[in-house]
Amino acid sequence: MMKQEFGSWLVAQHNRDDWVGLLGFQARRDRAFPTGGDPDDVRAYMQGKGADHDTLDMLDTAELEWGRA
Repeated sequence: MMKQEFGSWLVAQHNRDDWVGLLGFQARRDRAFPTGGDPDDVRAYMQGKGADHDTLDMLDTAELEWGRA
């Protein structure tokens, strides 16, 4: 079975009541978000949008969880 792309996985988390869900909610609302992207693609996109340190820390948490899925 092929693992779901990180960007798509993150968007799918949009209903969660935690920081990962918040990132997913924001990603879902962004038409340009790289849903087919891997963690590096998503991180580069978010940095290009001016993501702060806390947001990138949340992204690291999401990536760890995605990696265990």
